[in-house]
Amino acid sequence: MLVTILGPDGTGKTTLARALAEKIDGLDYMYFGYNKESRDYQFFDSFVKSEPKNILKRIIRKGVRFINDLYVFRSAKKNHIISDRCPIDSYVNTKIQGRKLRYYYSLLLKISPNPTFVILLEGDSHIIYNRKKEISEHHIQSTIKYYKEYLLTNKISHFVIDTTQNDITATYNLAMEELIQHLK
Repeated sequence: MLVTILGPDGTGKTTLARALAEKIDGLDYMYFGYNKESRDYQFFDSFVKSEPKNILKRIIRKGVRFINDLYVFRSAKKNHIISDRCPIDSYVNTKIQGRKLRYYYSLLLKISPNPTFVILLEGDSHIIYNRKKEISEHHIQSTIKYYKEYLLTNKISHFVIDTTQNDITATYNLAMEELIQHLK
């Protein structure tokens, strides 16, 4: 089973995913975010983490990254994995930015398996913005909107937690309750 934690920056995705992985036996943590250094790649790790100048090598790097991600998603059929982010993020962010690259990510999402279950972290955009000040309040609102739209359109089982109304302990407890139900 692949469980994914989604939400805009500042909602506590990494903290929650790691805490749940530590507490639940047999639940492995994986990071699928944008920080290449934090990601573990099964194949060609140094190449995927490199910054090639050549356009062909950059395209090949994206392909290798996709194959690595696909490998992890497929392994979730045998193991329980909780991921901090997933390819849905790339699609949502390019959609918000109005970039044509969103069509590429849209295609990749069609051939990639979706998470089995998503925990979506959301809340008041002003409060979330003030936690990290990495993305604008408008970007936070759009991110939440497009996540919900994607989850509903693709009929992905999900649970929403407002991290501005719940502290970290309450968020963890809500997520733990819901996750245990899905792991049964």
